[in-house]
Amino acid sequence: MLSVVMITRDAAHLLKRTLSAVSFADAIIVVDSGSTDGTRELAEELGAKVYLQEEWQGYGHQKSYALSKAEGDWVLLLDADEVVDDTLAAGIQGAVQSKGSVAGYSMRRVNYYCGARLRFGNGRPSYVERLFQREKGRVSDHRVHERVLVDGVVERLEGELHHYTTESLSHRVLKGDTYATTAAEELHRQGEHAGVLKLLFIFPLSVFRDLILKAGILDGRSGIIMAMTGAFYSFSKYAKLWELRKK
Repeated sequence: MLSVVMITRDAAHLLKRTLSAVSFADAIIVVDSGSTDGTRELAEELGAKVYLQEEWQGYGHQKSYALSKAEGDWVLLLDADEVVDDTLAAGIQGAVQSKGSVAGYSMRRVNYYCGARLRFGNGRPSYVERLFQREKGRVSDHRVHERVLVDGVVERLEGELHHYTTESLSHRVLKGDTYATTAAEELHRQGEHAGVLKLLFIFPLSVFRDLILKAGILDGRSGIIMAMTGAFYSFSKYAKLWELRKK
């Protein structure tokens, strides 16, 4: 039995596409953190079991809570803006039905900026572990940039996980600000500092890394925007950390 698990917040405009691609799942678990756009109602219409968890303690904690609601032996952990393609869907179904010793599977995630596929820079494709045996997988407790941890053998699946990460510049800036706030709070708890040199150089170094070293410039305007906004996120994270340490 396979459960698709996801957390949501004002994701009604994304749900139908995402959940339609995993209609083969035996159960769909959605944990919502207080949507006001009808996300919970739509998720229920699409066959999901919906839970409300408004006490936000970070992405890791929220996804761990959602994972605790999963049913069956296998879990596919998705974000609301991620869509499984047909090849990956077939691979997931085959993996769940297999009797091997594999504990989990990673899949190639492809990012999009305003509909444009990203091939380089900080939006380049990467492999992420998302399918795993329920008893052998967990989510790290990071408040932001959490990841799946699998105890056992992990193999790769064919196909792609399409990640429609950014709908507009405004969306990316707002999302980045939210992430920066959460990341700064985590750094503050860890006793990190935001030195003058860090604040001075993190922006230009991030741009150089993503545009030149990671060849983001080859993605054209999308790559440039991704690099600039990504660098501003990095700067904002430490600027917010400095503010926290002043209090």
